[in-house]
Amino acid sequence: MNRTLLRLSSPNRSCAFASSLAGMQDHANSHELFEYTSGRWIYNEPRRLAERRLAFNADALLEAAATSVNRSTSDIKSFRKIAEGGFNRVFDISMRDGSSILARLPYPSTLPRRLAVASEVATLDFVRAHGIPVPRVLGYSVGDDAVGAEYILMEKLPGKPIGDAWFDLSEQERLKVILQVVELEAKLFNMQLPASGSIYYARDLSPGTPKIDMPGSTDGLCMGPYAALRWWFGERGNLDIDRGPHEDARRVLQAPAEKELAWIRAYGKPRFPFERAYRETFDYQKQDPAEHATSLQDYIRIAPHLVPANSKLNLPVLRHPDLQPNNVFVSEDFTVTGLIDWQHSLVLPTFLAAGMPSWFQNYQDEQSTSFVPPQLPSDFESMDENDRARAQEQFRRRHMHFFYLGFTQRVNAPHWHALQQETGLLKRRIYDDAGSPWEGLNTPLQMDLVRVSQNWSKIASIQPDGTTPACPIALEEQEVQKRTALDESLREVDGEMERINGILGVASDGWTSNELFEDAKERARLIREEGLHAVSDEPWLREMTERHWPFDDWDEDQ
Repeated sequence: MNRTLLRLSSPNRSCAFASSLAGMQDHANSHELFEYTSGRWIYNEPRRLAERRLAFNADALLEAAATSVNRSTSDIKSFRKIAEGGFNRVFDISMRDGSSILARLPYPSTLPRRLAVASEVATLDFVRAHGIPVPRVLGYSVGDDAVGAEYILMEKLPGKPIGDAWFDLSEQERLKVILQVVELEAKLFNMQLPASGSIYYARDLSPGTPKIDMPGSTDGLCMGPYAALRWWFGERGNLDIDRGPHEDARRVLQAPAEKELAWIRAYGKPRFPFERAYRETFDYQKQDPAEHATSLQDYIRIAPHLVPANSKLNLPVLRHPDLQPNNVFVSEDFTVTGLIDWQHSLVLPTFLAAGMPSWFQNYQDEQSTSFVPPQLPSDFESMDENDRARAQEQFRRRHMHFFYLGFTQRVNAPHWHALQQETGLLKRRIYDDAGSPWEGLNTPLQMDLVRVSQNWSKIASIQPDGTTPACPIALEEQEVQKRTALDESLREVDGEMERINGILGVASDGWTSNELFEDAKERARLIREEGLHAVSDEPWLREMTERHWPFDDWDEDQ
């Protein structure tokens, strides 16, 4: 048995204290403390739970929390788990005077180990000093103290996250929140940063780790390696590669693709696309990483041409990594009281950092992309209930998109200027796809290369002699048509999977609430029966469908 579990069940006074605190909130057993209990997965659940299983010394955590506010553990009133996300578990440690400390512990699967915590702590301190409302860090560890795990201790922000209430706000309430978010983003865009990378305290970086000192910093803040998961996913953490920081935008663009090339050379092997629903499109054939390596080399050839000639578009900018309703705290009158969850934050050149948060953007809608003021249909009042609900939702999305852009134009000129660049979205997409960990899918980067070649005259900078350099890659029309058809097929699969996930009531990774789990499993079983019956007359296709069914347990490494 794990030694931490033994400590929690032993009769000594310190451990009995921790257990009694846990018991105050029905968390007396180690399962509740150390295991994920906030939902279920309808497939590969053992793996998801193992990724989130974290044993730690609860007594030491409480001691660290009390010490962080110059208190004794006897001042602690309760200790309870309050949240579990994709990367972290959060505990509330309430004091007898009514104050609270939040302890956030990343799962063992959260990467990069040590650096993710170290970077978030430094980022929180940095943005807080520049007027961004974020939790104040009271203490932290990168895993080398008595707690036996990484953690961050933070003050509890006033207010509460908007969460699902966002969809019920009035127009004026929604506008109030959007404006405040844009104003906070404007502060981020105006911060002076020396390079791209992630923010750290120099003391938390190992000797020899590349870093660039932050100008004017008196407490050792610096730019260090990128803390984003994609740089460390799988065996990528074992690679001896350039992870930043980078002062040159060209290096920013090229390094992620070089990282993937290094991984392919060291670890790449043919595999099925990770998204099992895609596999029929590829005739259930494993995909060759050498094909992706060719696309990465093509990308590296065009990358220098993606750098804007306007130097302002290359200035380093810090953005919130996951700006969505659960990470925005507001008061009762919808004043923004804080932004949480800065884990995996990145600093990138403005042209790559720019972009509308997915929470606000509505790019799939033609009216939104044309920046037209939204209006409800003239016959809205006479519509039936279902049509009215659809029209209301369409208006809400257009409303957010339009006013996010409008407020950005008004108060955040650097961001607005970057958003106005005609090929900005394409540059950001190909940069993102070139750096994404390869998991058996070559199509996204291949299609990006098609779009870049088709828009080369808009992308390439004019040379001093007035000419445009030739595109470094050449694609035959037959190859373009092949890639386009494949991309369209995969988009159809995406739409179908989104529809089925909606019917099942699960997220894209199979997660659902504890309450809906049994119903989701039963629905998945029925859909499976229907799917296999539909191909019952084709033995090979039935065998492949059964072997690669999207909602069964499966080996994620094949």
